[in-house]
Amino acid sequence: MADPIRIAWSHAGDEGAVVGSPDTTRWESLSFPRPWPDRPWIFGVMVASANGVVAWRRRGPGDDPVRAILGGDDRPERIADRRLMRYLRTIGDAGIGAQTVREQPGLVLTPQEPGDEPAPDLYAFRIARGLSYHPRNVVYSLYGRLPLEHPIFTTPGLDAVVLTTPAGAALLRGHARSSASPALIVEPLLEREGLVRAHRRLFAEHGVRYLACEGGQTVLNALHEAGLLDEVFLTVTDIVIDTSAHDGVLTCFDFRAERAELVAEGKISRDSGYAFQRWRFRKPGGDASPRRDS
Repeated sequence: MADPIRIAWSHAGDEGAVVGSPDTTRWESLSFPRPWPDRPWIFGVMVASANGVVAWRRRGPGDDPVRAILGGDDRPERIADRRLMRYLRTIGDAGIGAQTVREQPGLVLTPQEPGDEPAPDLYAFRIARGLSYHPRNVVYSLYGRLPLEHPIFTTPGLDAVVLTTPAGAALLRGHARSSASPALIVEPLLEREGLVRAHRRLFAEHGVRYLACEGGQTVLNALHEAGLLDEVFLTVTDIVIDTSAHDGVLTCFDFRAERAELVAEGKISRDSGYAFQRWRFRKPGGDASPRRDS
């Protein structure tokens, strides 16, 4: 019997190899294109309110934009979104920005986060496909301001790679301890070619073939501007955010204006207010890092 929280997808054009599912009663199998010859296939994973808000400047630890946008933790759609994120962490490796690391002191990008129910099927699914037990956690940090006591850097068996600039690397090397010295890829990340080169090095030096980038929006914008963001898994909720009540409001990509293609869409039921969408910027087999005219 199918799980009532399982997302039912309608697939318009998500071409690629079928990855499979750790449990078809809970997760529909999705397809992914082959990685590029010299860099990973990079997909964003994000959530937006009904009016397109993805984040704002936090006023304190309890002011969590993502939790507010998603609604109550016990909502079936919220559980479905959490399951989808965990499934997407089984595809390859996972990335996140330094600001998110600082704001979420307990976060690790693994199929089973601390406090989650056991997820042996998700880990078995990774192992069966020749992947490491945990996905590598890739952290984007321009300035190296990272708490190296964070569990991303101290969890046994979890490999962390920090993409940073020369200035960021100097700060990290000055503070690193032998127990928490993440691998560094040092490039001028504010330059397009430096960001592209960093991801080619992820591919060549660390074997990253698929990268689920969970944001934040600043990181996703930079990847998109560099021609590196191939697609986005977007959860659109039924929550409307009062933008006048927050400072520093960030909104989602305008996918249609960007000429992205909606290749799949899902719901857990017809009357659900959530939509699970898959938007593709880059056609498989095309130019992996196209230059922009502007």
